Amino acid sequence: MLPPKIIFFFSIFSIFHSVHALNILVYSPAFAGSHSNFLGKLADTLTEKGHNVTYLMPVVMVGKRDECIGVNLTKDVVIVEAGEKTREQQKGDVTNDGNLQAYWHAHMTSSNARELGKWFNEALISSCKHFHQQKDVFNQMKSKNFDVAILEPISVCGLGYVKALGIEKVILASSFVFFDAILPYIGEPLDFSSVPGAFCSSGEKMTMSERYENWLVTKEMNAGQEYTFEGEMAAYRKYSGENLPDWRELLPAASLFFVNSNPFLDFPRQVLQKTIPIGGISINSEWIKAQKLTSDWEKILEKRPHNMLISFGSMIKSSHMPEKWRNGLLQAIRQMPDVTFIWKFESDDVSFAKDTPNINFSKWVPQTALLNDPRLTAFVSHGGLGSTMEIAYSGKPSILIPIFADQIRNANMLARHNGVIHLKKDYMEDVKATKKAFEDILFDEKYKKNAEKLADILRSQPYSPKDNVIKYTEFLGEHGPFPFMDPYGRHLNYFQRNFLDIYTIWGIIYFSAAIVILFSLTRIYCMVRSLFGGKTTEKIE
Repeated sequence: MLPPKIIFFFSIFSIFHSVHALNILVYSPAFAGSHSNFLGKLADTLTEKGHNVTYLMPVVMVGKRDECIGVNLTKDVVIVEAGEKTREQQKGDVTNDGNLQAYWHAHMTSSNARELGKWFNEALISSCKHFHQQKDVFNQMKSKNFDVAILEPISVCGLGYVKALGIEKVILASSFVFFDAILPYIGEPLDFSSVPGAFCSSGEKMTMSERYENWLVTKEMNAGQEYTFEGEMAAYRKYSGENLPDWRELLPAASLFFVNSNPFLDFPRQVLQKTIPIGGISINSEWIKAQKLTSDWEKILEKRPHNMLISFGSMIKSSHMPEKWRNGLLQAIRQMPDVTFIWKFESDDVSFAKDTPNINFSKWVPQTALLNDPRLTAFVSHGGLGSTMEIAYSGKPSILIPIFADQIRNANMLARHNGVIHLKKDYMEDVKATKKAFEDILFDEKYKKNAEKLADILRSQPYSPKDNVIKYTEFLGEHGPFPFMDPYGRHLNYFQRNFLDIYTIWGIIYFSAAIVILFSLTRIYCMVRSLFGGKTTEKIE
């Protein structure tokens, strides 16, 4: 038997030997807090595990710069400020409030889907051109000898960049449940007859027209996305290398695909083996439970027996809500004096509610702490995926009023578990409908029961999103890349993939056989008729 000191030495050595710190690049363009928080969480998770993580943040939306520094633990943060052209494009509206305010009024359909996102697509292309010209930043990144790169496929600018850096081990990470535009290129199917696309306004049970619209709105959104990809490819080829691959080659070359989806929550669908669900990665149950409210918030929650939080997120402002809808909410609130409504409202002008004592307006709310407090009875949200995950994990009955983009899909996704009410934004004008939704979610116990059941499932699921991020990233860093996980099926054309070529051949065979049989039967019939017909004629004569 080995001496205790030797055993201790080998134990310590094995521990340190098994933990190999990877150099990891997380590429996170600054355009929206929810996207940055998702990628920032990935960076912090890997930093916490002991890896060397660099958080690279090119600024796309000037006004969103500060809220898009989505990391807390990761200290190596490299910010590439917006270029002159980007600043000029966004001059006078650096927060893009004007563009975002339009989404209150817009209803995304196949007829306008491409046009609604055009301003954002142009911003991505402009930012990409500037970013690839920053050679000092490129040389700085090159010196770090990264093992793995993680980036979001809402843009391909980063894919060209990491390829120019020589990083072959790449992870795509979607802050959405998935990005429709990249699925055909990585070989992952999407059944439009029963799986809502990211921007679909229907649930999984669709009429014929809804199935067609599901396909058509995805087609239009993808066309806009591909326009952006083409512009970004032109930029990375011009400034970082003419021989850099086409984005259609870079997307499937990624070894893994992290998606902000949870199979116990989302609509069931077919996925590739390299698609890894990490929905709920931003939910830290221990941290949430440790959050405490200040005395001011405590006092607000103690005023009345029921409390409801109203928040439409950080991108779309409540203060820009159309007046007719705001008044509808207000009238419903006034008819419920025993409920305190905490409304996240970004303006100091709240004179429209001066005669409504049961509303507490605040430009900022401790949303996580409030959702964790049993005194908060219900939540009204816009249905952003981050808030949707928080709702699902908190077990809080909620009303989802989606405004644009994937929020409608998120609302339908969560509503199928019967713990939330999906209220269309137009319905806020209808005081009666709004009040009924408020009363149902506050006082009908079935919503609370179903919401708590879903939360229990998610908390008890047999895998951890955090563990998935760590284990798969480390596995890729140690053994990747994995080119053989790229399905050959994506190279097949439509006829081959759907067996139409085989069906056509068999159809020709069956048709030919039918023609031969029909011809033979016709000949036999004619011969028999001629034979027997002739004899009959002879007898008559």
